[in-house]
Amino acid sequence: MKISTYYQLQTSTFFRELPHDVLQTLLNMGNLYQYSRKEIIFHAGIYEEQVYLLMDGEVMIYNLTRHGNKKILFILGKGHLLNHNIISQKPVSIFCEVIHSACILQIPLKPFIELMREHMALTQAVMMEYEHYIWRLSHQLKNTSGNLLIERKIAAKLWKLGRDFGQPSPDGIYIHVKITMTLLADFVGAPRENISRACKSLTKRGLLIYRDQHFILPNPTELAKFYKQI
Repeated sequence: MKISTYYQLQTSTFFRELPHDVLQTLLNMGNLYQYSRKEIIFHAGIYEEQVYLLMDGEVMIYNLTRHGNKKILFILGKGHLLNHNIISQKPVSIFCEVIHSACILQIPLKPFIELMREHMALTQAVMMEYEHYIWRLSHQLKNTSGNLLIERKIAAKLWKLGRDFGQPSPDGIYIHVKITMTLLADFVGAPRENISRACKSLTKRGLLIYRDQHFILPNPTELAKFYKQI
């Protein structure tokens, strides 16, 4: 593995606190794979025998409704563990799909579990990732329950995307992930036409800019106030 790959691991969210020898062992155990737009990493119902760590790019984690429509739970960026059934080894309950492109380190499950038994730091890293997963899921449920207006749902999603994927720009916080209206509709769980109208309303309020399939948040603080209002 290249030195740059080791550096990516060392500075990633998941492996940041792991000792050098554990990182090197994981690199030796795993292989890097490139995935293209819309490729499925894993899907519900299978028994997964690999551990997936996102090195670069973005993926969506989602479920399907009974009508076969996507319901996106969240979007993950580099440095995150993608599958969350490592310890239980139960069938996968979610789908993972590449948004544009992704580089993923794949590690065989059984050696990974053995390494967890030998190194508490790796076990703690997995548990912390699980805690983060549960925290995000609880906020997801909070923001999709009740009678929240679509505008407020969109504002909440975009504020979180700005926090996770935002970069400062002259016009505000630029979300570097390309987001089509269809993708946002799957994320919010509403018809595309309703999403388009709601985004136009938010634009008129000065809370967002949509340009070349990228959202810009002129004032994230005001956007947060908007979606948190009672």
